[in-house]
Amino acid sequence: GADAVQRLAAGGRALETPFGTLFAPNITPDRDTGIGNWGADDFWRALHDGKSKGGRLLYPAFPYTSYTKVSRADADALYAYLRSLPPRQVQNRPHALRFPYDSQLALAGWRLLYFKPGVFEPEPRRDARWNRGAYLVEGLGHCAACHSTRNRFGASSEGLEGGLIPTIGWYAPSLTSDAEAGLGKWKEEHIVQLLGTGVAPGASVTGPMAEVVAQSLQHLTPADLGAMAAYLKSLPGPAPREREPAPRLDDQVLQEGSRLYG
Repeated sequence: GADAVQRLAAGGRALETPFGTLFAPNITPDRDTGIGNWGADDFWRALHDGKSKGGRLLYPAFPYTSYTKVSRADADALYAYLRSLPPRQVQNRPHALRFPYDSQLALAGWRLLYFKPGVFEPEPRRDARWNRGAYLVEGLGHCAACHSTRNRFGASSEGLEGGLIPTIGWYAPSLTSDAEAGLGKWKEEHIVQLLGTGVAPGASVTGPMAEVVAQSLQHLTPADLGAMAAYLKSLPGPAPREREPAPRLDDQVLQEGSRLYG
């Protein structure tokens, strides 16, 4: 509800990473501890360029690598909503990152390698509904933050082929493989049901995805959930692998295996 949103907006939540701990900042409109002295341009720069007011580089635990695709109109709408929240005076906690990850210079190098500001480019061969779903999944939904592989520097592949969330040991399954969590063979209404409620025929969400549904996806309109479902359902799966022939085992190996098993 509204109270939960206000508590989350006041910040303080610890985000564990392999490089140390980051703490979510206060984004209520308090002028001293929040973003009350930010303008719409400042907010847009944070989402689109990953830069705070004044130009300080933000850490990509704030997923601006996905948010860079968010339109200016949606950024302004988000800004207007945050400005409507009651201000809460909650001091921000300093991040606890190990050297050299606590350096703005190191972060600038990371950005040169792994971040390029951009905008969402609609696919002209697809209809408006599919493109809306792609925009929500790739931008505002930032699904790749969990459902993608990351290199040793924490950079995401931006695909949805599945990835390990190392700090909690949780694997976010591939959304392109029907053998994992791919939705190519699902009925669209069942995808909508899973995203909106966390439960669908033959499936349910758990772990971090349950929080995503509870804190975010359940609030989407049926039209937007349907658009996401259409996009996710269309994702291509990997080419099927040829089954390798089983190795032949001689009688001695089989007998020893039988003895050990017994």
